Amino acid sequence: RGDLGLLRTRSVAVVGTREATADGRSRAQKLARELVARGITVMSGLAAGIDTAAHQAAIEAGGRTIAVIGTSLAHAYPRENTALQAVIANEQLLVTHVPFLFSEQRSWRENRAFYPERNVTMSALSDATVIVEAGETSGTLIQAKAALQQGRKLFILNSCFERGLSWPADMVSRGAVRARTVDEIVKNLGPIA
Repeated sequence: RGDLGLLRTRSVAVVGTREATADGRSRAQKLARELVARGITVMSGLAAGIDTAAHQAAIEAGGRTIAVIGTSLAHAYPRENTALQAVIANEQLLVTHVPFLFSEQRSWRENRAFYPERNVTMSALSDATVIVEAGETSGTLIQAKAALQQGRKLFILNSCFERGLSWPADMVSRGAVRARTVDEIVKNLGPIA
C-alpha cells in the first residue's frame, strides 16, 4: 500500500533490536535524519525499538520511508504502531511478503515464521542495511546474513563493537563494513545503478 515509486529510490534499511536503549533509539533517529537529508529513503521493519525510531525520524524530517512488515496488510504489529503503519501506508510505502488468505488460516505461532523472512525481503529491496543496535541472538542478524548472501552492503555502527559482542567482528570478517559516520555509509554505497 502506498507509493510504489519509492521502490525505485535509493534506500537504506536501518534496523536493530526491539529492546532498544535510549542511545540506540537516538542513533537510529540521527541516522534516519541524515540519510533523508542526503535524499535516501529509510527502510525498516516497523517493529518496536530501532525500527520505530527510524521510521518516525524519517517522516518528521520530511523524508521518505518504506516499512517492510511481517504480517499481512490487514494487520498491524506491534499494536502500538497501528497509527504509524496507517501513516506509512497512506503517505509512504508499506510492503509485505505475507499472503493474506494463507496467514488468516494459520495460528499466530505458525505465522511467526514470516518475521525472519521479512528481514530477507527487506535486505533484497534495499541498497544496504545498517545495524544500529543488536544483541547476540537478535533477529536483526538474519538480515545481516541475508545482506551478505545477496551481495548487498552491510554496515554496522561503531557503537555495536563497543558492547563486547562477538557478532560485529564476525560480520566484518564476512564482508560487513564498520561505520562511524553517515558519510562513510553514503561513500561506500557507490554510484546509483
